Amino acid sequence: MSKPEWRCWPWLSWSVVAATLIGCQSMVASGLNRPLLAVLLPMGHRDAALRQDFLQGFRLGQSSVEACGESFPPVAWHGLNSSEAPEAQLMPSSELKLLVAPPSADLRTFAALAVERDLTVLLPFQRGQSLDTLRGLEGRERLWPLVPSQQEDLKAMVAAAMEAGWGRAMVVEAPSALESTSSKGFVELFQAAGGIVESYEAEPVQRVDPSNDRRLQRFKDDMAWSWVPTVVVADAPDGPLSQQLRAEQQQGRFGGGAPRTPNWIWLTEAEGLQDAPEVPWQQLGLRHPARGDAWSDFQENFQQHTGAAPSLLAGAGFDTARLLALADAAPLQLSDDGTNDAMGWLDPDQEAVPICEAFDQRRRGERLRLQAVASDSRFRAGQAPSGQAIAGLIE
Repeated sequence: MSKPEWRCWPWLSWSVVAATLIGCQSMVASGLNRPLLAVLLPMGHRDAALRQDFLQGFRLGQSSVEACGESFPPVAWHGLNSSEAPEAQLMPSSELKLLVAPPSADLRTFAALAVERDLTVLLPFQRGQSLDTLRGLEGRERLWPLVPSQQEDLKAMVAAAMEAGWGRAMVVEAPSALESTSSKGFVELFQAAGGIVESYEAEPVQRVDPSNDRRLQRFKDDMAWSWVPTVVVADAPDGPLSQQLRAEQQQGRFGGGAPRTPNWIWLTEAEGLQDAPEVPWQQLGLRHPARGDAWSDFQENFQQHTGAAPSLLAGAGFDTARLLALADAAPLQLSDDGTNDAMGWLDPDQEAVPICEAFDQRRRGERLRLQAVASDSRFRAGQAPSGQAIAGLIE
């Protein structure tokens, strides 16, 4: 079977993807074809939305490749549960050279796998604290993050807070909230920008379980005594802590000057703030996460095809598909130590070029920088790209 005829791609319906996975993997197992490229999709029972976002973006990325008159390369698709080791899903093969890890992958596991199997690994959605481990991680030169770190979002939020004159704040987090993972990073950036973080405890971030009446009252007392004009809330708008504090402030029982003050800064993702309730005080948060200059065109295309606004993960799927196609468009390069360098043709210092021009440059053996939607496209091994995040007052 010739390469253009052997096609395994994800469609928008997950049921079709599942059937495609079975078909593709059976073809790989039969030895008819062993593709250079493989994608690991998260298969946990709560991962359906993640899969859909990624695959919708991936399909549009594939379409942009085909619009250049190019055939999309064969890709082996594998499902991976969070408890499974990735090597259990990958057939032993010396031909597999480029692997796409699932979102929020265990970097140590994939770095070890990359070294052992001589692979390059794309990290389409790695944004959190795990990126800090890359600096000293053996095998980091084989790991390629594709989206900006959450630090870029926090920097935008700090800048917006300082511009608004909110330079003195108290930080509170709900112990179980996802937002609590951003508290420390926000404090460090806020203080570096000249902000003052008040705390009546040894740590700058005060952890408050809203079900603990004594702990909640202590925090309310601290806010009242200090007259801190701003509170940074590490909880979702519908989380138990934020709901409790919001109700207290609306009734004049939280902070000095309630209900008009204190101001609130949310450490919630932009999508989570879309339904934030209206309140008498000012609120500040992320309007959109760090992303690339080509986002607006991608967003329009995505909405035309799906009727919904894209997530950053969808943008990462779009960029992933295009990078896979370009990697397969010409022979892979070798690194200085003689191992494969499937992304060695990328050059973050070049001017970004459209996808069709990128194919021409790739086949001429030139290094290039591809226009990306989820980042500034300055891809480097072991280092997250950047992008432009916007934060401001919630209207």
